[in-house]
Amino acid sequence: MIEVRSSYLTKMYDVEHGAIDHWKLGRDKIWPLLDWGGRIQQMLHGHAQQSLFVWSSEWKNLGEWETAMAGTKDCQEFEDWYGEMQEKFLLYGSEREIFSVLEPARRAETGTGKLEVRSSYLVPMSKVEQASEHMGKCANLSGWQGQNLQMLHGKASQTMFVWSSTWDSLAQWEDSMANRGPDGEELEAWFMEWVEIADFGGPREIFRNL
Repeated sequence: MIEVRSSYLTKMYDVEHGAIDHWKLGRDKIWPLLDWGGRIQQMLHGHAQQSLFVWSSEWKNLGEWETAMAGTKDCQEFEDWYGEMQEKFLLYGSEREIFSVLEPARRAETGTGKLEVRSSYLVPMSKVEQASEHMGKCANLSGWQGQNLQMLHGKASQTMFVWSSTWDSLAQWEDSMANRGPDGEELEAWFMEWVEIADFGGPREIFRNL
């Protein structure tokens, strides 16, 4: 399974005057016509502007994603919706990132209002296989939740690994990081091994599901 993240910049004025509602309209009314899914997220903290919006979607492979994108040519409802987005809300394309969702793979949470925290790490090429194997070990550990991903395409290193976790609030995430308790001992031990594999901690980004 892969995750494709397509980012767009919107002027702050438009963020406050209809752009969010228009994104939701596309998600709720247009995407089902195309058999699409996924999340629309607004960046709260990270390397880019706070008016950055991301369509995050999951697919079996790139071929399935390409076929889905080609289907927009025959969907007038999508053309009308996207045309209005470009004209009315001054949409700017930013970047597209593609990640492999590492096994055991879990679906990303799509609940409205959920916060996604994406913590990234850089691993040397010589340790990529080891990193993938170690990432897979944490799925059944107490205190762990979310997805592990490896970047396939984007502006960062192809040896970037990401731990993506979803929370009801930042306070819940902070409390989990600070107070893992006895149930978190296995996860703590796993992380101590992880820092022996990874060279650098990369960007941490926080998004809100719309």
